[in-house]
Amino acid sequence: MPMYYFHLRDQDTIQDVDGTELSDTDAARAHADVVARELKFKNEEFLDEGWSKWSMHVHDDKGQELFSFPMSGEKSDGKGR
Repeated sequence: MPMYYFHLRDQDTIQDVDGTELSDTDAARAHADVVARELKFKNEEFLDEGWSKWSMHVHDDKGQELFSFPMSGEKSDGKGR
């Protein structure tokens, strides 16, 4: 199964160095939504900044960005990178 990496970015990038093995891009998108909701549920901000400044960028194991979305949004749809 392919590996997917879920990086958080504002002015800097917090790299997901471990990645997650998932069946396909749709599974990666669903996983990204769950991770984003959990992060926002547990914390109102991240590294002393509101979530509105952060975005999640999902890459495949070749380093290609597949989709991204702002963490302030409700969910990712993979559109409007």
